Amino acid sequence: MILAADIGGTKTLLALFDDTGGHLIAMKRYASADSSDFQALLAEFLLEVLSSVPEGELIRAAGFGIAGPITGGHGAQRVQTTNLPWMLDSAAIARQLGGVPVWFVNDLVASGRAAVSSPLAARVSLNPSAVYQEGHAAVIAAGTGLGEALFFYDGARYHAMPTEGGHADFAPNSALEAELWAFLRTRLNGHVSVERVICGAGFSLLYEFLQAQGLGHPSPHMQARLASAADPNAEITRQGVAGSDALSVQVCQIFARIYGAEAGNLALKSLPLGGVFVAGAIAGHIAPFMAKEFMHGFLDKGRFRGLLETLPVWMVSADDLALKGAAQVAASGLDAA
Repeated sequence: MILAADIGGTKTLLALFDDTGGHLIAMKRYASADSSDFQALLAEFLLEVLSSVPEGELIRAAGFGIAGPITGGHGAQRVQTTNLPWMLDSAAIARQLGGVPVWFVNDLVASGRAAVSSPLAARVSLNPSAVYQEGHAAVIAAGTGLGEALFFYDGARYHAMPTEGGHADFAPNSALEAELWAFLRTRLNGHVSVERVICGAGFSLLYEFLQAQGLGHPSPHMQARLASAADPNAEITRQGVAGSDALSVQVCQIFARIYGAEAGNLALKSLPLGGVFVAGAIAGHIAPFMAKEFMHGFLDKGRFRGLLETLPVWMVSADDLALKGAAQVAASGLDAA
C-alpha cells in the first residue's frame, strides 16, 4: 500500500492507496489547526484505519503534498509548513512507518501532477479560443494561501518545478485595485503579496475594503449571517454565487478578476502552451465568476492579449487533487526503485 497526505493550513487529508496510487483504500480528513504535531496526527490515522486493512497488506512508501518550501534531498527532507506550526522531517516519518521511503513535494506540485494527468472529462475549459498543443504547463491554486507551480514538458513527460510565486507582489491593474493595495499596505504594515488577496481569507478582506471605501453595504440579512458564520469567507462566496448580497457579488467579481490577472502573469512568465490549470477548491466555489471575470483578468495584458487567447485554461477543482498527486509521487518512486 501507499500512504498519501495533503497537508494544508486548513485541512489535512490522509489516505491509503494501492501500490499504483490509483485505487483509494481509506481516507480521513482532519482540521489541521486541531493538532499541534503532525506525527501524532499520523499515528492517530494509522490506529484508526490499519485495523480494517486486509491482513498482510503493508505500507511500502509514502508521498506527502505539503504547503511550504521543502529543503534537503530524498531521505532527508524537511519543511516548515507555511500556515501551521508544524516542522516535518521525512527521516523521522520514515522511522515512524517502519523504514519505508518517504517523499515530500510542494502541495502545488502534488496538485499539479494530478491536474496535468487528469482526463478531459475532469476539466472545465475557461478559454473557448484555446489552441490545444503539447508544451509546458502552469498550475495555480487558491486555498488557505496561493500556490503556483510549473511543469516542464520534455516531449514525453512532465517535470515539476515548484515555486513560491504566491508571495510575489500584488500588482494593481485598475484605480480600484490601487486603492485596495494601499488599504492592504496599511493593514499589513508593509509588503502586500498577491496571496494576501487571492486566498480564502481574501474574501473577508475584500468585503471590509469595499465597505471602508463606501462602495457598498451588506444586505440586512448578511450582517446577521456574517456575525454567526463559522467561516465568513465561505458565507461571502455562497451569497455572492446566489446573488443574494450585492456586496458579496462585488467581492467575488474582484477576487476572480485578480485571480485571473495573476494566472495571466504566470502564463506570460512561463509560456505554458500545454495549458494553465486552475486547481484548488475556491475556483469551484466561485465557478460562475470564473468564465467571465477570471478570464477578463487573464486576458487583460495589452499587446500580449492575442498570445494568451491561444492558451488552454482549465479549471480542475476536485478537493483531493493534492492527495492523488502525492500518491502518484510515491508510486513513481516505487517504480523507479
